Amino acid sequence: METPVNGSSALSLPEMVYRELRNAILNGIFTPGQVLRQEEVAQRLGVSRSPLREALPRLEAEGMVVLQPRRGYAVATLDPKEIEEAFDLRRLLESELARHSISRRTPADIARVYAVLSEMANLTTKTSDADVAHWFELNKDFHNALLMPASRPHHMRALDNLRGIIEPYIRTEVRLTGDLHQAQQEHTLLAQAFVNGDADAFVELTCKHSEHTRDRLLRGLTENPAAE
Repeated sequence: METPVNGSSALSLPEMVYRELRNAILNGIFTPGQVLRQEEVAQRLGVSRSPLREALPRLEAEGMVVLQPRRGYAVATLDPKEIEEAFDLRRLLESELARHSISRRTPADIARVYAVLSEMANLTTKTSDADVAHWFELNKDFHNALLMPASRPHHMRALDNLRGIIEPYIRTEVRLTGDLHQAQQEHTLLAQAFVNGDADAFVELTCKHSEHTRDRLLRGLTENPAAE
């Protein structure tokens, strides 16, 4: 949130505020458990409280914020058991999408996967907050490029909401460790299986990648309890 929201975009102001606040939560500007005082948040976004009041219920419906009695909205928190449950559901959704996607991929889908993977590789040695945030945006693009050919919009919508719940924790863990290399190596294997049309390997790697991400996150939270 380096610049205030303004009216230069074709998006409506409530939509812009929703996206800015969602990105701020994902990128750790507002951390799990933090109370979102509407006056302060509106000031940081450079808007009135009115569009913010429209954005917060949308984020609550996605599970990214919670409404607390007498305290207002706060960024959602997850305990380790809830994180494990969220990753179990993520694995189910991604594996089902992977099964359908690999049989429907096109040369354009393959080109997209490799283009995003290459751009991500250039960021794995970067350490600035901006570079890490950009890597995560590309990470979403990469997984979408792998799974969108499945043509399962309801699955993808559910997966996107699930990512919003757990990704703030993942980004926090990465900021603490600075380690993107294992994830990038697994992305390379996923891309290779996708290109080769190896359905069994692609589904298995998709599941393993989710499990490894979960394990790194839980280990990071154990070693750095202040990140929770």
